[in-house]
Amino acid sequence: MKVKKRVLLILGIIVIFVVACLLLLYQNFSNRSDFKIIDETAKINEAKKTDYDIVGWLRVEGTNIDLPLIARNNTADVSVSDFNFAWTNSFPDENSNHFTYISHNIRNVSKNPIVGDDTMTYFEQLMSFIYPDFIKDNQFIEFTDPSGETSIYRIYGVSLVDETQSMSYYDTFTKKELEDYIKKVNKESMYTMDVDVSSDDMLLTLYTCTRLYGAGGTYSFRVDARKLREGENMKYSTVEINDNYKVIEEKMKEGENDEEV
Repeated sequence: MKVKKRVLLILGIIVIFVVACLLLLYQNFSNRSDFKIIDETAKINEAKKTDYDIVGWLRVEGTNIDLPLIARNNTADVSVSDFNFAWTNSFPDENSNHFTYISHNIRNVSKNPIVGDDTMTYFEQLMSFIYPDFIKDNQFIEFTDPSGETSIYRIYGVSLVDETQSMSYYDTFTKKELEDYIKKVNKESMYTMDVDVSSDDMLLTLYTCTRLYGAGGTYSFRVDARKLREGENMKYSTVEINDNYKVIEEKMKEGENDEEV
């Protein structure tokens, strides 16, 4: 009898252990992104048939942003085009550690930006990240840099800031400049995300314009990401709104009141 009880006890412990392991595996894999790197070589080569200086490619999870990257020069007219693109005002080389790209937001200018309209172009769908429910399920960017390397980047900050996108004029950054910039993003981001970022990481910044504060001014909508580290999985980070989001919520309420009128 004692032997039987001992066997049952051991079996019970094994069952509990197996169930715990299965639950742990489920938690680890159920909250992972299925966003994958795609070979963009053919698209890049096709884009190079234009007169633009094509330096890479960009895809953003959860959006229709899937476009070539252009290094702006004296002949590049970024105001109009017959195809979508993002551009930079810098000419980074293989030693660059922070890339910054800009694109238009022509139509998504409501104080309650539209999500999921696939007719939108350029960076119009970047405004989707203003919604907490959206960024909880969309946090990764595929970026092909000027050297041709394609990598996945993890978003660590989303900000609505009064600035003129001057970061796009920097070719390279010092370690101190990167440290200061990371602190700036953490201070200005509307979300608190459990993403570790250091000056040793490769950084990517995406900018677009916004009319959340009206038609005038220099406000920009900014999404910041860092390159996925070696061996790092693509489990979604936790996202919490912070005090910076309260101002945005008030602006959205203004928009709702305007629509009711």
